[in-house]
Amino acid sequence: MTVLSPVPSGDIEALGDWLDAQLAAQWQDVLGTHAGKLADAYARAGDAAYGTYLNLLLRGAKRELRAAGLRAQPPLPGDFGVSREWGNAQETDQERWMWSVLHSPDGTPLGTLVVAMAHDHTRFHLPRRPRAFGVPSVDLTQTETLLGERSADFAAALPFHAWYEADLKRQT
Repeated sequence: MTVLSPVPSGDIEALGDWLDAQLAAQWQDVLGTHAGKLADAYARAGDAAYGTYLNLLLRGAKRELRAAGLRAQPPLPGDFGVSREWGNAQETDQERWMWSVLHSPDGTPLGTLVVAMAHDHTRFHLPRRPRAFGVPSVDLTQTETLLGERSADFAAALPFHAWYEADLKRQT
């Protein structure tokens, strides 16, 4: 990944803007470079291929954050179990938001970086580029409240672990 600008220090919104710029600059290159690997991953594991894509896409940004002494917890893109997803009935345009608390070199929590990933459940396809932004919260409940204020779709969606439990009950 080519670094477009140095990692900003301290301000979570500036860090979110920095990460978003990295994603904007690299998302199509990563898709093109790894098209065969991602198609194979989707054929073998379905939606897990999007996790592979995000790991490839975020590799350089994670390296740059570490070099600046910053640490994301959980590692970017975030904890799938508390992430939220919503989308159209055809499942061709889904969006998942995941997030990580970013810590300064001295361990002070700075805020939360959010990664938004648009994807398709019928084939490996990204309807829009991945995005990132920062929110000034480090508490899970407060972060979920702020994200719900930012998006009614997010507010209406269940955390993955709750959705999964409800889906298992519907199937039995």
